[in-house]
Amino acid sequence: MNKKIAVLSLLVTALSYSNDDFFYEEANKGVKLNESVISTTGFETSQRNVTNTVTVITAKDIEEKNYQSVSDALRDVPSVNIIGDPKDPIIDMRGQGSKATSNVQILIDGVSVNLLDTSHARTPINTVPVENIEKIEVIPGGGAILYGSGTRGGIVNIITKSGAGYTGGAISSEINTFGGKKAEVSYGATVDKFGINLNYTKNDYKGFRDGDESDSEFFEGSLKYKIDEKQNITLKYSRYEDDATSPRGLTKDKLSNPESNGLNTGDELIVNNTIKDEVTVKYEYNFTEKTQLDLVAFYQETDIYNENNYYKGVSVKNYMDYTDRKVGFKPKLKVSYGNDNNLILGYDYIKNNLTRDSQMDMFSSEQYANDLTKETHSVFILNRNPIGKFEFTQGIRYEYADYNTDRSYRKSGSSPTHTTIQRKTTMENMAYELVGNYLYSETGNVYVKAEKGFTSPTPSQLVDKLDGEYINNDLESETYVTYEFGFKDYVFSSFVSGAIYLTETKDEIATENLAKMDFINYNIGKTRRYGLELNAEQYFGKLTVREGYSLVKTEILKDQDKTIEGNEISNIPTNRVNVALDYLVNPKVNVILNTVYSSGYYLNNNNTDGKQNENIVSHLTLNYKPTESLRVYTGINNLFNEKYYNSISTDGKEYNPAAERSFYAGFKYNF
Repeated sequence: MNKKIAVLSLLVTALSYSNDDFFYEEANKGVKLNESVISTTGFETSQRNVTNTVTVITAKDIEEKNYQSVSDALRDVPSVNIIGDPKDPIIDMRGQGSKATSNVQILIDGVSVNLLDTSHARTPINTVPVENIEKIEVIPGGGAILYGSGTRGGIVNIITKSGAGYTGGAISSEINTFGGKKAEVSYGATVDKFGINLNYTKNDYKGFRDGDESDSEFFEGSLKYKIDEKQNITLKYSRYEDDATSPRGLTKDKLSNPESNGLNTGDELIVNNTIKDEVTVKYEYNFTEKTQLDLVAFYQETDIYNENNYYKGVSVKNYMDYTDRKVGFKPKLKVSYGNDNNLILGYDYIKNNLTRDSQMDMFSSEQYANDLTKETHSVFILNRNPIGKFEFTQGIRYEYADYNTDRSYRKSGSSPTHTTIQRKTTMENMAYELVGNYLYSETGNVYVKAEKGFTSPTPSQLVDKLDGEYINNDLESETYVTYEFGFKDYVFSSFVSGAIYLTETKDEIATENLAKMDFINYNIGKTRRYGLELNAEQYFGKLTVREGYSLVKTEILKDQDKTIEGNEISNIPTNRVNVALDYLVNPKVNVILNTVYSSGYYLNNNNTDGKQNENIVSHLTLNYKPTESLRVYTGINNLFNEKYYNSISTDGKEYNPAAERSFYAGFKYNF
């Protein structure tokens, strides 16, 4: 409690800064209003015309706050809920809980990197090193028109420094008290019509707990060619490799030694190795001042090998070999017409294939083989019409999905079993959007929005397993409607934005694991999520203060399991608060204190077996720039040594403690 009082006292002191020292920088108003956002339309759009509560994490934010990964940067955004270990988390927004893997889209340069099936593997979001990120755009809710299935919670778009428009490079290095080491080198050059950008990062990660470590490498090279004044083309290739191990969860009797790996005799650390290759080609052509073409073609391959050999002291062999391949083609055309009206036409083609082979030795030896494909064709239209101080936006999207499911299961032992299933089917879905935006002053606007979207099933969800036999089910796409009211303005010298929203989902998809490794997939019925998001930013002379608040309420309205109707959805904190204080001591030194409060939440939809504890976590950073080219920094994570958990098992019996207080130091030199 004392540490919480200390934090609150510091915040009060900052917010009560003397009026004599108050200085509001008018330039910041223009910067915030004209800050460009790409993710809401696919083209550059100023915050002034964005009808979302967008949070933009810039390269400057990443550098000054010394974020180590994408998930590290997202943890400070109140509208984002990090579920699980920050190294390999689920990114949740607007109360999706563990279903966020299929209802929050993670994009890299506008291309989704979500895996086809996340029932056995999580989408690896930390493959791009923060040194190679230009900015991260976080958009809670919406996106169905531009991005299709799975945007009920929102989107996170990681925009890299690919291409190039500069000459120069950088080297950086960092160490921490857990023994981790990281080094990065980058270089960019522009010669005549050619621009090149190269980045290499080596990360020897060591976590708080014994056995929590990884050895990763990242390389990205991009080449940009300016064909003429109207058109250019960019080719980007990246490769990420990571060999990692992680410890087991701890039972209550082992929590007195939270750094331990939790292994019993005969157990082994969890092995999780990832290789990801990505090739992207982007072509841009400005036919005229009023007509722009943006075309992206891409190929992604993600290979994940997981080995999980333990069973309460009995040595077993459990592994999964997972390959996700995705190829796509996404042209968009923006046409301006009349008096500042514009129309965006787009087509998306994506073919996503997953092969997953696995073995599980527990009560018997079981082998699984999966070959799953989902091929989608989508067309969309987004139209914007300004009339005086009003702007009206209408959008529609049609998606056609072609599924091919091939699964087999073989069990050896005293009662051998072998079952296979092949299924081909198609689904069609529609999304709609209506938005009204009123720009009532030079700085302020209010908007109302209604969106109907969908999440179509994965191929693996179209099949159940009962009594050791695969059978087809009649699963449908889940559909949702979101109503939202939001605003942005400068109020009392503070930039403020916020939104209230209500989302109701019909036929939400659920998976229930049964005895003897059986499972069923079914449509829940109906759920409701509603909440509030607020963000503010003030400037007090040398002090910048940023605050954020997110309220999320959830309810299961109708379910196959009547006992959970009326309950909250698990893994969703009701309240999250963020306050960041950035103080410029002098032109060479600044100090940043960032504090996040998260309320407790239930571990399962039954709302039983305990809750995750509420927590307040603070991080302190000191930056020193002796020259324009050199930055030296140090910091303390979890400043007040808060005790909380990255995750707790749904039965409340196993805990994964979050990192205790730690220190880090590093430098970055630009040349």
